Amino acid sequence: MIDERAYELLCCQLGLANEEKAGLRKQVNELIARLKAIENSNKENSKALVDTINELSVTVENYRKEMELMRKQLEAKDEVNRMLANEISNLRLQLEDSRKHRFGRTSEQRKLLNNRNLDKSALHKSEYDGSDRKDDDNDKADGNETGSSTISGSTPAQNSQPSRRKETAPRAVKTKLKVDKVVVHEVDEYYTLPEGGRFMNRNGMPDVWEYRVIEHVRAHNVEHVYKVARVKLADGTFANTMEHPLKDLGGIFSPELLARLLCLKYDFSMPENRQIRLLAREGIHISNTTLNSYIHNGIAKLKGFIGEVFKGFVQQAEYLMVDETTELVGIETKEGKAYRRKYLWAFFAKHMKMVY
Repeated sequence: MIDERAYELLCCQLGLANEEKAGLRKQVNELIARLKAIENSNKENSKALVDTINELSVTVENYRKEMELMRKQLEAKDEVNRMLANEISNLRLQLEDSRKHRFGRTSEQRKLLNNRNLDKSALHKSEYDGSDRKDDDNDKADGNETGSSTISGSTPAQNSQPSRRKETAPRAVKTKLKVDKVVVHEVDEYYTLPEGGRFMNRNGMPDVWEYRVIEHVRAHNVEHVYKVARVKLADGTFANTMEHPLKDLGGIFSPELLARLLCLKYDFSMPENRQIRLLAREGIHISNTTLNSYIHNGIAKLKGFIGEVFKGFVQQAEYLMVDETTELVGIETKEGKAYRRKYLWAFFAKHMKMVY
């Protein structure tokens, strides 16, 4: 009897233990599911955080590059301003020294006043009467001594008048670029061929061309000629041994020389013809169109550097003088290029002495 009761008690305890075990298993499964959900959520959050961190890193890098670019631009502007200030001071000193020649004759005036350089061959040809020149001169001398108006010989002198044909001026010889000194920089002086690379050939020789840069040095001018070749690299790409040294300026004038010409044009109002004569006296012979193109390239580059800052200074003025005028401006139309009259506006900040 006792064994049966003990058996029933054990069976009852076993059933309770199984029920408790089932409940615990259910709780464990719920906890496992919850942990998996939390783990998935953490993975998604981690991925989102990584993406956000990457985006922020890219943004910070872009900002850093922009700040570096702005810093370089500011340094370049400061350098340009420093060079312009030095050139302005030098030009003012030159202007003070050259004021004594302000009222001197120009080359055209000296040429017109100097009668010894006139070509009188056409006048002599028109006055020739066909007689012997030496006899005619002797007869004229005898006539002057005796007071007689007769001449020897039976042939009367012909009445000749100077030719009225207008003598056309000879066409000016094309001005070639000429400086005091030329320095040639060979490719081997500044470029080392990389491993696996080779120069491109033409007609069995390296294909070499030249970049020309004129450097203005006080008392003389030096032209630097850089030999440039094309190279095929080991990966199959092509490259030049160097870029143009003055690619950003768009010409062959060094920054110092270009700054000087801009100061002469806009600070001292010197016409381009006088600038050409000034450069010719200093040893640089250049044409009018070439000088004009280089000056306008320099103006465009300088405006890109300080245009917005210049405009901001003018806009900060409390008093502005405004002027308008019309000029022919080249524009693009449906039919092609054409010229139209457009309004040009100028704003003058008088107390700042600045015009935009």
